[in-house]
Amino acid sequence: MTGSQKEGGGLSGVPTAGVSAVVLNVTVTDPTASSSYLTLYPTDASSRPTASNLNFVGGQTVPNRVMVKLSGAGQVTIFNAAGNVHVVVDVAGWFTDGNINTTGAQFTGLSPARILDTRTGAGGIVGPVCGNQTIIVPVAGQGGVPALPTTQGAVMNVTATDTTAGSFLTVYPSDALRPTASDLNWVAGLTVPNLVVIKVSAADGKIAIYNAQGCVDVVADVVGWYG
Repeated sequence: MTGSQKEGGGLSGVPTAGVSAVVLNVTVTDPTASSSYLTLYPTDASSRPTASNLNFVGGQTVPNRVMVKLSGAGQVTIFNAAGNVHVVVDVAGWFTDGNINTTGAQFTGLSPARILDTRTGAGGIVGPVCGNQTIIVPVAGQGGVPALPTTQGAVMNVTATDTTAGSFLTVYPSDALRPTASDLNWVAGLTVPNLVVIKVSAADGKIAIYNAQGCVDVVADVVGWYG
């Protein structure tokens, strides 16, 4: 994309009405400019904000978790500052505007607590996660997150480090099929973090983390929960 483009509501499980904001994982790939950035904002905003949501240099693939208010028509605008870039948007959740009845969960913040570190064995998993491998990580009842059935989801900072190849991680409920979305992307040798908002399995309170290729150590610090 070049310049600004609009994305609409009513997609990927987001209702067409009663929604004030969405949680998105936004990924840029194949950028042509030496450096650029994306800004996301409500389409009906009076002006484009000066803030950036993703910053990148030529050739990088970079994801970031974005919480953005929707316009009255349920749209957001995505602005690219320079060059051309492909943009991938995955919906992770939404916030009600208070005008509809909903059984959605409420957020409770926590002081960051480490619930997974494959370098040290925290979380019960020792050693890097290698290509096409999925690990199962307990979340409910860990790091200040209440046990089931109180907890429905969690917010965590997930970090990939000691990476041996370009790859990506996908984080999802342990009892669900693996989605095609990625939560972290990197090239070999980088350490890359991203904020992840994730539903936990209603059966056991766990999540799954999948690595596509190469080997990587994974660290997860929980910063809040929904319930």
